Amino acid sequence: MCRRLSAIIYAMMLSLMLVLSGCHSSRRASGKGGGGNGSPAVVLPKDMAADMRADQQLLVEEALKWLGTPYRYGGTSRSGTDCSGMTMQVYGAALGIKLPRSSREQQKFCKSIKKSSLDAGDLIFFSTGRDKTRVSHVGMYIGDSKFIHASGSRGVIVSDINERYYVKNYHSSGHVARAMDRNKKPQGGKKKPEAEPVIESTPGKYEITLDRFLELNERQNQIDEAIEAKVDSIYSSFLD
Repeated sequence: MCRRLSAIIYAMMLSLMLVLSGCHSSRRASGKGGGGNGSPAVVLPKDMAADMRADQQLLVEEALKWLGTPYRYGGTSRSGTDCSGMTMQVYGAALGIKLPRSSREQQKFCKSIKKSSLDAGDLIFFSTGRDKTRVSHVGMYIGDSKFIHASGSRGVIVSDINERYYVKNYHSSGHVARAMDRNKKPQGGKKKPEAEPVIESTPGKYEITLDRFLELNERQNQIDEAIEAKVDSIYSSFLD
């Protein structure tokens, strides 16, 4: 009996660790991005930024400021947001473009594009419910198969579109029309327009690159999975 009670207490402690771990990854973002409370801001690597147009860079840098924001259904601020609330605010702050409020309306608002044509700043839509024809989630593509979105369980994070869950629930992709689109391709025999200036972003004392952030994020994922596995094994022992 004492051993069983000890096991229950141990399971409760591990559960508390798991909750605290989740809370830590969902703290409010600071003004420059990242997790707040002195955590570093996340900035684009120069080689990644060099491949983007100015409008794309503005969108991605604005989105990175939301990393660590906790999920809140109906929320639209860095104290708490849902998926479409974040994309709406990112487009509004970066380019002054007003997106519809819901993920379904945002999907209708976009010009439909192929998944293979996704470029930084484009939106990617998922059907995570039972009805696989109905859009229920949205994120913003940032390049290199990565997209940023507000996860219902972990808040604003960066995920890979090739993860099994997102492949299974993928719905469609879309491009939000903007003024700089006219500079994508020269028309007729006109002179090719000059490239948009690259906005330099040099990591400072409290900044890390996106690559480094993703590396650290992967380590945290492994820790979370290890804790969850331990809790599951203890719980399962009670059912045997």
